[in-house]
Amino acid sequence: MFIEFRNYTTCIQSNNLDSIELAITCIFELEGCRRISQPPQTLSNEELRQTPWPLLPDLWIVGLFVSTPGWTIVKTQPNELLCRRARGAARPRLSELAMQIGCNAFHLGAYGHNGILLEADAMGQTFISGSVDRIEEENQFYDEQINASGYSQFFLLDVPEEIQAVVKAPSPEQQQEKERRLSELDMLIGTEEEPFDAQSEIAELLKGHSWRIDEALEPLLGGSPSYWHLWKNNLFYLAYTQQQQLAKNGVRLLYFQPAEHYRQLDPLYEIQGYY
Repeated sequence: MFIEFRNYTTCIQSNNLDSIELAITCIFELEGCRRISQPPQTLSNEELRQTPWPLLPDLWIVGLFVSTPGWTIVKTQPNELLCRRARGAARPRLSELAMQIGCNAFHLGAYGHNGILLEADAMGQTFISGSVDRIEEENQFYDEQINASGYSQFFLLDVPEEIQAVVKAPSPEQQQEKERRLSELDMLIGTEEEPFDAQSEIAELLKGHSWRIDEALEPLLGGSPSYWHLWKNNLFYLAYTQQQQLAKNGVRLLYFQPAEHYRQLDPLYEIQGYY
């Protein structure tokens, strides 16, 4: 039994949106990208609901979402844009961003049973823990080496205790108990002793560590209203249809036309958004 789940969230330990916006703009413009005030074309709602692959090479979106005090949530399209290096760069964009604004930041990518945590401090140091779901990138997260395989945990940043607690890896005893309960439920399925909520309990037990982290971090950092769970083409849809409401909620959407050398990439590479 496998349940598909994905979410990509960058968290910056600052609520100074002006500073974050300026730094992101500077980073992309130095790469040759051009900041634009509005999305470059109008699509119908039906087109926006579909995966907008044709639009990807021509538009990058960065959303800055007001979070709990002291934090800002960042969503990007393509996903994990800040986790990748600019062409010819020696560090991921998130590391450069943390240095420019002088604060800590991290990115959590939750991919079903796998997940990745990229930490970046104000000095530009990074640490990556977890695992990716792309076989061709085993022990690699884009251009970065994964420092600690397995469970995603904080190794570099001194984050608040409540955040540290939800990211803590399960103990061997906890893992054994989960496996024991799964085995027990599996044997009860289809019998008279099957609990009425057996399927929902199994689904809960099968959630990966990063999935659990993602769910636990939303009430801590999601803000109100929460934009924590935005992925796939949702950011495109919001950018084209809900600009005024987002602005009222304190959201800032930044639009960029990527540099020409990004748009000339192999089509398959473009489609998957691996810039």
